[in-house]
Amino acid sequence: MTTKLASIPLALMLAAAALLTSGSAVAQSAGRMGGGGGPMGGGAGLLPLMLRSAKLTPEQDAKVKELVAARRAVARSLMQQIRQSEDDLAGKLLAPGNVNLADVQPQLQHISQLREQVLRDSAQTALDIRALLTPEQLGRAAQANARMRQLQREMRQLWQEGN
Repeated sequence: MTTKLASIPLALMLAAAALLTSGSAVAQSAGRMGGGGGPMGGGAGLLPLMLRSAKLTPEQDAKVKELVAARRAVARSLMQQIRQSEDDLAGKLLAPGNVNLADVQPQLQHISQLREQVLRDSAQTALDIRALLTPEQLGRAAQANARMRQLQREMRQLWQEGN
């Protein structure tokens, strides 16, 4: 049970990376490292790494690609709407005259709703992907995730020591 609970954040991260990446890394083989950018701060490269560590069967790999592809258009549309809404907000904040919180509240609510939808969609994709994995695969992915987190901590520590 602990392994399953520990892997839920991993699955959410994987799905979010899959949904939010605008590159084609996810559509390619899960064994191939994807490009770094994207709204998840490099998350596009983590999805293939985590799935690769799980050692998906060819059938699982095909199903993951299918799930991600099916949700990609919706995710891109939501991300475009978020960018447009953020641009609208910036325009209002930078416009001449007085602006207060009440003036921008509608834009803030819209952005919040869109982000919540992205999060819900990402969670659903994570759950769908997670349902394809065996307990052993979840364990391997969780180990890879733990190692990546450790490496990230070490990198942050190195950067802090340099300052």
